[in-house]
Amino acid sequence: MLARPFTAALACRQCQSAILRAAAVRPVSSGLRNLPQRPARQLRILTHRFFSQEKAPEASEKKETDSATISAPDENVAPTESEPAKSDDVPWFLEVEPPTHPPSQHTVELPKIPEDAPAILEPMMKYMFEDMGLDDISLLDLRDLDPPAALGPNLFMFFGTTRSERHLHVSSGRFVRWLKRNYKISARADGLIGPGELRTKLRRLRKKAKLMGTNTAIIPGGDNGISTGWVCVNFSSDEGNLGEVESFDESGRFSGFGASLTGSTIVIQCMTEARRSELDLEALWQGVLKRNLQNNKKAKDGKLMDQQELAEAMASRVQLPTTPSELQWQAMKAASQQKRFYSTTARRLSSLPSERTDTQTELPESRDSQAEDVVIPDFGQVRKLVTDIQLLGLPFAQDMLKTLVRDILQAKTHLADTAEERLSLIDQLLKTAEERGLTIWNEEMYVSMTEGAFASPAYGPELREALKNLDYLVAQKGWQFSLDHIMRLMQAYASRHDWTRFWDAFRMPSRFKVARQPRHYELAYWTLAQTGNQKLCIDALRWVYPEMMHQDPPVNPVGGVYVALRACLAIADPAAEHLMKNGIPKPRFKKDFRFDRRMQNREFLKVLREVETVRQQVLIYGDR
Repeated sequence: MLARPFTAALACRQCQSAILRAAAVRPVSSGLRNLPQRPARQLRILTHRFFSQEKAPEASEKKETDSATISAPDENVAPTESEPAKSDDVPWFLEVEPPTHPPSQHTVELPKIPEDAPAILEPMMKYMFEDMGLDDISLLDLRDLDPPAALGPNLFMFFGTTRSERHLHVSSGRFVRWLKRNYKISARADGLIGPGELRTKLRRLRKKAKLMGTNTAIIPGGDNGISTGWVCVNFSSDEGNLGEVESFDESGRFSGFGASLTGSTIVIQCMTEARRSELDLEALWQGVLKRNLQNNKKAKDGKLMDQQELAEAMASRVQLPTTPSELQWQAMKAASQQKRFYSTTARRLSSLPSERTDTQTELPESRDSQAEDVVIPDFGQVRKLVTDIQLLGLPFAQDMLKTLVRDILQAKTHLADTAEERLSLIDQLLKTAEERGLTIWNEEMYVSMTEGAFASPAYGPELREALKNLDYLVAQKGWQFSLDHIMRLMQAYASRHDWTRFWDAFRMPSRFKVARQPRHYELAYWTLAQTGNQKLCIDALRWVYPEMMHQDPPVNPVGGVYVALRACLAIADPAAEHLMKNGIPKPRFKKDFRFDRRMQNREFLKVLREVETVRQQVLIYGDR
C-alpha cells in the first residue's frame, strides 16, 4: 500500500510528469511498461522547415539513449549532430547580413563659427543639425550693425528649415528645453504652439463648428491660429546684464535709463520650406547689412565701398547653405540678372483712313496686315517668364503687367485645350503683382484681358465664361470707360463677330451723357463694311446714322466718317450710288407710276443724297 506522502505527491502535476519521464526511459522489463506512453513530439521535423541548416535526426540514437546520460549530461562533451549548437538555431529569415548603405554623395557643410563668438554657438549648431533635424542652416553675423537691431546688440542670426509644421513646433520646444536644462538659459520662442495650447485651439474650433452648424471651421488656405510656419527663438548669452540701469554722460550728469550692450543676442529662425521661401528673410537682412556697411564706410572714410570690397565684406559675415541644390539655385538667381530681350510693346491700334476727297470707296487694310511688325511670343516663352517672375523675383512694372496678360492669352502654341492653363497663369501673375503692390483691377486691365481673350487661339467656352465673369465685375464697379478704351473694345468684339457686345460698347458714352466722337462712327461704319453683310449694314444704318446727325453736337459726314459711311451704304444698297449719278431709269411701261415712286423713295438713296448735301454745305459754309 502506498504511503500517504507518496499519494499526496501524485496530486502534483510536476511530480506526475517526472514519474512519467522516468517510466519512459526504463527498460521494457520494468513493471511500469504497461503504462501508456506519450508520443514523442516531432519538433525536429517541424524545425526542419524553418531552419536553413538542419540535419535529419537518427531514430536509433533516440531509442538507445542512455538514461544516465539524460539524467546527468557531461558538460565537457561536445554537442552531437542530434543536439546542434545554439549558433545553428537561427531562422532562415534572420540569416541576412546587415544592410550596407553607400556613402552620401552630398556632404552637408555647416556654417563656420565666427571669431570672438560665444562658446555656446558650436554645440548649439550641432544640436540644431543632429537633434533638431534642421536643413539648409545659414548664419548671418550682424554684429557690425550700427545702430544695433531691435532684437538686441551683437546679433547672430541662424536660419533653418523644418520638414513639416509638426516638426517645427516639436523641435523648437525641445530646443528651448535643451537650453534651459544644459545652459540655464531662458529662451523666448515666438510663434511656438505647445501641445496644451494646440489642444485648446482645436477644442475651440470644434465648438465653433458645432455652433455654426458645419462639420469644420477650418477654411482652406487659412491657418486659424493653428499653423504658423515660423518660430523665432531668441536669447542672450549674457542675461545677467540685460536689466535696465542708470546711465550717465561724460560729465557725470544723469542721462536716463538703459540696458547695457554687453553680451550677444542669438536668434534662431525656424521655418517651414514654404514660409522661408515666401518671407526670404536672408535677403532682407543682407540688404540691411549692405546698407549699414556702406554707411559706416562713408562716415569713416568719406567714400563708399566698391563692388569687390563689398562682396568680400559680405562673404565674411553671411554664410548661406552650401548644398549642391542650394548652389544650383544661387546660380539660377545669378543667371536671371542677364538682360532679357522680351518685347513689352503693346499691340497698336489699326490706323483709320484719312480724309479723302474722291468718292471712290476703299476698305482699309486688315489689322493683321498692319501689325506684321508685332511679334507674338511663344506660349512656352511666356510661361517661363511668368515662372521666373514668381521664383526669381524679376522686376516688372504696371505696363509690363498688362502686356504680359495679353501675351499669355495670345501666345502661339501647338498644344490644344490650353485655355485653363492660360487662365491659371494669369491668376498666378495677378497674385504676384498684387503682392508687389501693383494695381491689378482697373479699366486698362479689363480692356487688355478682353483684347487678349478674343484674339486668343484658345478662345472657347472657358474663355467665354471668364469674360462673362469679368463683365459682371465691371457692372458691379460701374466704370466709365474712356473713348479710347471703347474703341479697343469694339475692335475686340468685332474680331469674333460678337455684335451684341459690339453695340453695347458703342452705346457706352451715351449712358454717361457723353457725346461720341467722329472716330467712333468711323470705326462702326468701317467694321460693318468689312463684313460685307447687307442685312447687318441695313439694321445698323437705320439707327446709327440718325443718332449721328441728331446728337449734340452733331457729327457731320466729312473726312473719314464720310468715306466709311459711303462704304457702308454701298453694302446696304449697291445700286444707290449708280442711281444718284445716272438718274432713275425709265419704266418699261409709260404709265408705271409705282416703279417711278418706288425708285424715288429708295431708303438708302435718300440717305446718300442727304449725306452729299450736308457734306457740300459743310465744305462751303464750314462746320456748323
